[in-house]
Amino acid sequence: MNFSGHILVDAAPAAVWEFLLDPKRLAGCVPGVEEVTQIDERTFDGTISATVGPMSGKFVLRATIVESAPPAELTARIQGTDSVTKSVLESDVVMTLTGAGAGATDFGYRAAVNIKGRLAILGEMVLRATTSLMLEEFARRLQREFQGKAPAAGKQDPHG
Repeated sequence: MNFSGHILVDAAPAAVWEFLLDPKRLAGCVPGVEEVTQIDERTFDGTISATVGPMSGKFVLRATIVESAPPAELTARIQGTDSVTKSVLESDVVMTLTGAGAGATDFGYRAAVNIKGRLAILGEMVLRATTSLMLEEFARRLQREFQGKAPAAGKQDPHG
């Protein structure tokens, strides 16, 4: 499954870049994240709980920064296994930060997500709907992180 979209953030690209590299702040914007541990400058472990259709589980994940071009682009690889169904998740994510005028940033993202195992049996429609809801909540939390007020208008295309 592929996802892409843009989120308008009321902060300069350098500030959003710092946010992306702060595992605790970033984790606070991702729905379901229960813990995150920084292993080294480029590697992070964490757990995330999610409900997909009739199944709930907890993924133990490892995120690794594959490439970075501060403060414009970050590429990460995420791999994990669900503790209940033993389903495997693999994702490559590219995040781009572009100045959007008046101190704002266009936060663009592209993600290729592959799920194998019992969760994959649920079908792409259910997985896509769950992921789309999580992306919408991430966008709201990210915007609040920088505004502290009402979220700014952002556009997303979760169907990429």
